[in-house]
Amino acid sequence: MVFDLEASGLDIRRDRILSIGAVRIEDLAIPLGRQYDRIVRAPGPLGLASRLFHGLTRADLERGTAPRDALAGLLDFAGDAVWLAFHAGFDRALLTQALKTHLSRRWDGVVLDLAVLAPMLFPDRARQLGPHAGLDAWGAVFGLAASARHAAVADALLTAEIALVVLRRAQQRGLRTWGALESAARAWRADRMGAGGPVF
Repeated sequence: MVFDLEASGLDIRRDRILSIGAVRIEDLAIPLGRQYDRIVRAPGPLGLASRLFHGLTRADLERGTAPRDALAGLLDFAGDAVWLAFHAGFDRALLTQALKTHLSRRWDGVVLDLAVLAPMLFPDRARQLGPHAGLDAWGAVFGLAASARHAAVADALLTAEIALVVLRRAQQRGLRTWGALESAARAWRADRMGAGGPVF
């Protein structure tokens, strides 16, 4: 399952989830009929920069799904799937905090990071893009484009399309299980950090 969270800011202790998007990957395909897309009810004012960035209005957020229900729905949608995201650290931390706050639930799920897997498996493209390449840049290098950026489900779909390219390359390299892929990513990341270089 590939997921994306849009938030009111970058502080996981203070900012809140505004929308959740997720899609499934099944048999190296994306079943478009299986998507999870929720605007999350958020009380209080929303800054102008955030409104412009996400395109969500105060009315959208007032009509949104209660955080507890939106988060429970995401967990149900995920089931026992492997979780993937782009720049997964932020989304994972934000989700962990939200689950603790709204569902009193401790979550320690593993989230594979496409921002690590893509440069690991496509080093030539990574050198071309540079160390800070984001979702748009990786989508463009593979000839992909989001239908609407910074809408959670559109970003999740673009991430899933990148994941299909990455997973096919992983299979070609003999990485045929999620465990093998996670282990290779951990070793690649450790090697990069050990060499004094940033992961992204």
